[in-house]
Amino acid sequence: YIPIQEGCNHCCTYCIVPYTRGPELSRSYDDVMRDTMHAAETGAVEICFLGQNVNGYKYTDANGKIFRLSDLIRATAKIPEIRRIRFTSSYPTEMTDDLIEMFRDEPKLLPFLNMPIQSGSPDVLKRMNRPYSLDSYLEIIEKLRAARPDIQISSDFIVGFPGETDDDFAQTMDIARRVKYINSYSFKYSPRPHTAAALMPNQIAENIKRERLAILDSELNEIQREFNETCIGKTLTCLCEGPDKTGRHLIYRTPYMQQCIVAKPKNDMPAIMADIKITAANRASLRGEFVKD
Repeated sequence: YIPIQEGCNHCCTYCIVPYTRGPELSRSYDDVMRDTMHAAETGAVEICFLGQNVNGYKYTDANGKIFRLSDLIRATAKIPEIRRIRFTSSYPTEMTDDLIEMFRDEPKLLPFLNMPIQSGSPDVLKRMNRPYSLDSYLEIIEKLRAARPDIQISSDFIVGFPGETDDDFAQTMDIARRVKYINSYSFKYSPRPHTAAALMPNQIAENIKRERLAILDSELNEIQREFNETCIGKTLTCLCEGPDKTGRHLIYRTPYMQQCIVAKPKNDMPAIMADIKITAANRASLRGEFVKD
């Protein structure tokens, strides 16, 4: 995990980050690549670039040359030891065409993206100060899927934001079904001190927030279970994360960040990267077996 950017310029009305971490600041390109090379030389096979708005990374060097996240991905992909690249978390308006093209052109970039939408209601998005429309968000999804047909999307959701109506919540349920997020993080709105949303009228009652969160979670869990089941019979190249609590199994991570449980080999020498055939699935994880070569 390599931090490349911190802070935030977007000032969502529910978020305290701009006040606690300040405006966006991108690390120098050379510093990031130095850390990446060190990680590769000390055994890393996967690099995950981190940032509050990681795809907003932008660094200008002393000669005026501008570096973006796509430049970091392109350079990292040339390192032989690095076999997988990912990044999190993305802001929709920063998902530029050069970055979308990386999903098409660079096979080491995993076909999985977290791009939070937060709400499916245009009215709620406006009150959240999230400056994108549903149409523009869905257009980005279409571009990503055209560039990389096997890409899958995850998201973050906030339910019960001040003033959220039943119709607003229904629109959030609709966007979850349309995009089919395979893994998402959903939360009840919780006021943060010194944020604009904490002072908004029409705060939602706690019991309504709990009810809406339960309904959304149920839908998201079903979508996740359905996707996991579509993986049965497929062979996925996975990264070993170590043994499970029993010591009898190994935990691998698929390109889609699913947990895959495999029986520990008798020779006790697990491969760091392995092709695994998926044999079973539930909502939370997959089961698989090593493909014998």
